[in-house]
Formats: sequence, C-alpha cells, structure tokens
Amino acid sequence: MNCITIDDEPLAHKIIKNYCDNLSFLTIESECHSAFEAINYLHEHEVDLIFLDINMPKLKGLDFLRTLKNPPLVIITTAYQEYAMEGYELNVIDYLLKPFSFERFLKAIQKAQDHKKLLDLSATGNSKPQTIQATIPETTIERIFIKGDKKIHQIQLDDILYLESLGSYVKIHLESETITTLDRLTNFEKTLPSNQFLRVHKSFIIALKKIQTIEGNRLKIGETTIPIGNVYKQNLIKIIK
Repeated sequence: MNCITIDDEPLAHKIIKNYCDNLSFLTIESECHSAFEAINYLHEHEVDLIFLDINMPKLKGLDFLRTLKNPPLVIITTAYQEYAMEGYELNVIDYLLKPFSFERFLKAIQKAQDHKKLLDLSATGNSKPQTIQATIPETTIERIFIKGDKKIHQIQLDDILYLESLGSYVKIHLESETITTLDRLTNFEKTLPSNQFLRVHKSFIIALKKIQTIEGNRLKIGETTIPIGNVYKQNLIKIIK
C-alpha cells in the first residue's frame, strides 16, 4: 500500500517510517507537515492509506479529512483520545494514541489491509453471497448460516461479540475468529433477535450481553471500543434502564 504521513511533528514521521520499513508491503510516498501540504500532494497523487495527526496548526486533521470527497483509508495518529468518536464517525480505519507500539501499529495495518482487500474484491464485481435467514420464531434462534468465501459458516449467536459494517461488507467478530461476508448490516439487523442484539451505530451491531462498560458515547466489548451514534443512543438507554 502506498501511504503518506500528515503530522507537524518530525519525530512522528520518523516513528511511522521506521515501523513501515519493517513491512515490505508499505511504502511512505510523502511526509506532509501540514494539512495544506497534504491537500496539494493528493491533488497530484493517489494513495491507499493516510496516517493522520489531529492537532495541527491552521487546519486540524479531522477538518482536513472532511474536505476530501473520496478519501483513501485513514488511520488517526494522535495524543488526544477525546476525538476518537468523531474520528469513527468519519469512518477512519483505526485510532492510534501516541505513543503507540509496533504491535498496536501492526493491528491497525491489518485492519487497513482487510478493508483494502474488500474494496478490491468489490471492484472486481464478484457476485454477492447472501445471508441465509432461518424462518423460525425469534425466541428460538440459536444460530445463523452465512454464505461467503466459498463456504457456508454456521455461527452460534452466543459466540458473536459484534458486527462491523465495511460498506457493502460485514465483519462478524466472534469469540475466536472474524468472518467477513458480502452483505449489508441492515440485513443482519432484521435477522438477529432484537432482545439479544442492538444497533448502536451506523456501522455497528453489538451483542447486548457482551457489553463490559459504557462511557459517554462509546462502549467496550473485550479490547474493542465501539462508538455509540446519537441516533441509536436512546434505544440503548432504554435497555439499560
């Protein structure tokens, strides 16, 4: 993947470049020290991935991101955790808090790789696998069958942590693995029993019994922080009460 870094701190560029040098499939094409420099670069070049700082002079990182009509994949790199919700609302791939380790960096890159593969697959025009819905009463649903990757997966509802939308794809995060299928999150919202699962964001459906903590506009399941969209917050509050 071709990448650029956007950060007003030279040390931040150096750290990310050092990390990328360990991964042969990543190439830093440009180091931009302001959002305006990045705008000029992107006007002339296409990139797959942006490492974006938030707190920069003149034009903040998230404000810059809003100016892009068709942004590439974006990983936020910042020392300020309070912008995480806003970042996810802009569909960033991941949100890295400085200082971050190579292990955490690699996890974000793997997310970006997965997303890029899905986008590339979508561009090939492959036929769409369908979700196979059980025609049984909601109260008796214990499993669903998902068709994708040339296989049919039987998924126990108790194993589901949360579902994540990636455009026309959905990633089903389980206790022990993640399964990706070419489908819409809305279809799962209709299929999954509402007394066990709740849509909390345009990109997320969560298993209610897997929630560990709720803080402000985010909740935690395992090691994952999931944003709570304003449109869906009232439903979650009703359930909590």
